[in-house]
Amino acid sequence: MRKKTNAIYFLFFISIISNAQFGTIGYDFGDPYIKFKDLKFAVRLSTENNIYCPNPENISINKVSENEIILTSKSLSAAGGQLISDGLIELKISGAENGRISITAEASHPSELNKSILILIKGIDVKFMISEELQAKGVKEFKDKKEIRVNYPSRSATMPLVFLNNQRDEWYVLSKDNKLRKKGFACFYDHLADEPVVVLSHDNDMRNISKKISAPKWVLGKNKSRLEIVKERCYDIEQNFKLYPFFNKPKKQTNWIKNLKLVTFFHGVHWTGHIFNTYDQIGQQLEWITNTIDGKRVLAFLPAWDGRYYVNYPEHEPDERMGGKVGLINLIKKAHNLNVKVVLMFGGPNLSNFKFLEEKNMSDAGLKTPYGHSRLQNWLDWDTDLNIETMGLIMNFGHPKYRDYMISKTAELFDTYNADGVFLDGTLRWENSPDYSPFEGLLKYTKEIRKRYPDKLIMGEDGYDLVYGLFDLFHTSGGQLGLEKYLLRYTRQFYYLAYPSESGSAGVHEIGWSNNSATIKNADPNYTIPSISLFYGDEKKYKNQIQNKLRLYKKWGLKSVPIMKN
Repeated sequence: MRKKTNAIYFLFFISIISNAQFGTIGYDFGDPYIKFKDLKFAVRLSTENNIYCPNPENISINKVSENEIILTSKSLSAAGGQLISDGLIELKISGAENGRISITAEASHPSELNKSILILIKGIDVKFMISEELQAKGVKEFKDKKEIRVNYPSRSATMPLVFLNNQRDEWYVLSKDNKLRKKGFACFYDHLADEPVVVLSHDNDMRNISKKISAPKWVLGKNKSRLEIVKERCYDIEQNFKLYPFFNKPKKQTNWIKNLKLVTFFHGVHWTGHIFNTYDQIGQQLEWITNTIDGKRVLAFLPAWDGRYYVNYPEHEPDERMGGKVGLINLIKKAHNLNVKVVLMFGGPNLSNFKFLEEKNMSDAGLKTPYGHSRLQNWLDWDTDLNIETMGLIMNFGHPKYRDYMISKTAELFDTYNADGVFLDGTLRWENSPDYSPFEGLLKYTKEIRKRYPDKLIMGEDGYDLVYGLFDLFHTSGGQLGLEKYLLRYTRQFYYLAYPSESGSAGVHEIGWSNNSATIKNADPNYTIPSISLFYGDEKKYKNQIQNKLRLYKKWGLKSVPIMKN
């Protein structure tokens, strides 16, 4: 009976593999597909040398039951069958609870390291792929036979989850991986078969890359509420990564955050050396602000408190022109007398300059691509001279020596200056690095700081699901709160650093002028702690405008959403 079943399925393959291809491969690749519940599935193996599918001449089909089927090939095919290699590849498709389909795959190659394993799916009519909020470019239209794709973790995919919809149905695909590893999602048009194909990828951790790869379970289903599926992912990360929702965090870490009505941006020194505020001037403005709004409701956030913005990262020492060490100590004392909390900005993962790295013998601590190339901080023209500055390297908190340095620097700011928290710039930064995990590094950093300083605040910029669970307060460059506003399950959001002053200036931020910035317009006031940017003199020049905002912000309250609850 099994042999007969296998023969039937093999005939099915023959009819499929002769006319199917998409993407950058302009020939029939020869993927053997199996049919399950009105969908067709195939599998590919990507190595550091080439990409393979099961050899159609050497496959077996095991229909375990009406609810499970396994494709196995003991050799691999590349180049449309022109290259045959030893190896093993297996694809298992099975029915799961609630009518879902479970997909797993594994593969090996005798001599090549396995980079990723891909699942191909046909039979889903895709009009849109939704991986995040629209403003984060997380809604992509599939049209004109042009591919769409997104990778996790990134701004456009902060969960290993996408929704695929049309006018009738909405499908979802969720990875059940219990580790943080790169996932890819794409929709291509198969030009030979004249139909769409959905592609899912799972990448090996480059720290442990080998000649074998096993893809954790994917679950595929349709017509469930997005909230239900997003919450499932939340439950997964809470179980697998021991992260706590905001409402379950230790009270010492969260109590005062709940009372915030205002985050004030007091810009320091621009990249070019222009000073917007000295420490003394910040103190004067805090006195003025707290005449209108209770200091217990105010958090003072200081970007570029340590001199020229980005230039000296990550030395993080008080700027002499702004008032030096004594000036910063006095400012924080004054703020505390006014019941205001003070947070200082760190370059975080976003940058360390070359001089620092050479002097500290940490040039190997830069964030590396999967192939071991350090990521440069080199995409901004800071002085508008029509040349891009290469400032240094993007950093990997997973590097032990660099992480230890950042822990000691954080401790110094808390012990010496009594700052209430630190802000880590660019916490989104992630690569499938071959040496250290950026996420694991951030996790170790936050655990150590929380152990030593349980009452201190750790803030971050941009992120993804696992990172959101590490921090108490966040801002995001696109204003997004994640699918179903899930960020609010773990943390709270305030407006982005580029929030304009009354003049429209973004202060030290590279955007320059932000009074019409999408970064600001995309934030939802119902879920975003109000903010103002202040330069010295604004309290006189724009007195009435600012006071009107402060009176309005006194009444602000966070709107609740279902994802915030159990």
